[in-house]
Amino acid sequence: MSRIEYKGYIIHATPYQLAKDKSWTINIHIKRHTGSGVNDKNFSAANTFPTRTEAIQHCFNFGRQIINGKIEGCSVDDL
Repeated sequence: MSRIEYKGYIIHATPYQLAKDKSWTINIHIKRHTGSGVNDKNFSAANTFPTRTEAIQHCFNFGRQIINGKIEGCSVDDL
């Protein structure tokens, strides 16, 4: 599992391989440490990539866009 820190959040890239065509898809967990523990939220997208490495790069981009409020319907406001 790969992770980066961004604007006080931790983005965990957890892409998974699709059985039908062996491509990789985006799946992430965004975490935020609070005074009372850690809050965690899962996000995914239907985009696919030929390699795990490419999928991880896109996971991080996706996570940054969510944190920046650029993905409609995806928010970390409640973390």
